[in-house]
Amino acid sequence: MAGITLNSVTKSYGGNAVINDLNLDINDGEFLTLVGPSGCGKSTTLRIIAGLENQTGGDVAIDDKNVNNIRPSLRDLAMVFQSYALYPHLTVRNNLMTPLRLRDLTFWERFPILGYLVPGRSKKITSIEAEIQKVAETLKIEPLLARKPGQLSGGQRQRVALGRAMVRNPAAFLMDEPLSNLDASLRVHMRAELSSLHKKLKTTFVYVTHDQAEALTMSDRIAVMMDGDLLQLGTPEEVYKNPNDIRVAEFIGSPKMNILKGTCDEKGQVTSAGIKIDAQIDPLNAGAISIGFRPEHIEIVQKASNKTLSGKLSYKENLGSDVFLHLSLDGSDDSFIVRAQPNEGNTQKIGDILHFTPIKGSALVFDSKGQGVTLLKSKTSGKRK
Repeated sequence: MAGITLNSVTKSYGGNAVINDLNLDINDGEFLTLVGPSGCGKSTTLRIIAGLENQTGGDVAIDDKNVNNIRPSLRDLAMVFQSYALYPHLTVRNNLMTPLRLRDLTFWERFPILGYLVPGRSKKITSIEAEIQKVAETLKIEPLLARKPGQLSGGQRQRVALGRAMVRNPAAFLMDEPLSNLDASLRVHMRAELSSLHKKLKTTFVYVTHDQAEALTMSDRIAVMMDGDLLQLGTPEEVYKNPNDIRVAEFIGSPKMNILKGTCDEKGQVTSAGIKIDAQIDPLNAGAISIGFRPEHIEIVQKASNKTLSGKLSYKENLGSDVFLHLSLDGSDDSFIVRAQPNEGNTQKIGDILHFTPIKGSALVFDSKGQGVTLLKSKTSGKRK
């Protein structure tokens, strides 16, 4: 196992900056996910760690050792690609065996026919086969060892790709959107399997995805990247409940956070759409602000009052366990998404006018530059940093 450190790493293609002064410490044995929209630099960051790309500036260290000038094959890292990258003409057993043959056997020991005559080769092959059997048992792919990749399902191919990485016992696993080719139900299943595998191996995992559900469910920590910048690094709970940037707030969470325009007066009182919000901030932020509410932090009420917002129901998403109501706010171009229980949401009809109010203490406030603002007074949410 090994920790990984990126120190002031930059990457440019021509005059276009892809990664801007990235500093990141990945702890030994943790599951860290790089998450962000397409083009944010997360896959490039992973390839720099692997040595498949050279950074324009900065340093990469693995287990406190600078690896800037070390070839990918010598960094003791295992890469799992989105496309699986299995050899189609080889059986699963031989796919798993290939990296070990390249690592453990000499040129002459790998040579066809004559290699069998080299003293000591048989003992090495026995050791390799024992390692393959151990990994196959861990991933439950023993019945697949004689098949070729074309005879496997997407989930089975993914397990084989993981197994080919595992047989090397690497210092860390690097995974570049390995579940993106799977269907929705299989992705959910593989998320659980990957989390279980990480706990069993206790090895460093660096995982890249644009799917924030994967990041929230599997990670010890999340690194949110956008436009080449690291916006926030923290546990899934910290990033979800306490985003330090409005871009993080809108990206993390499904459906995305509702954002309303608001103001802060000279006393620090937050107001939006004519109602006072249960949040007080530093009066130095007086002026235009933005206020965020998660869909689950909104209550539908029967009657309008000076504490409620109103909107016309324009669309319903019925997910079975939850119903998401999309509302067009009165007198505004803003839209709002409210999570409702099925017995409540299914009774609403398109075109209905609904009245709703934020749950006390649930507001997240962002200044005019989109940076999170500390709440000085909030009954349930506490301080934001």
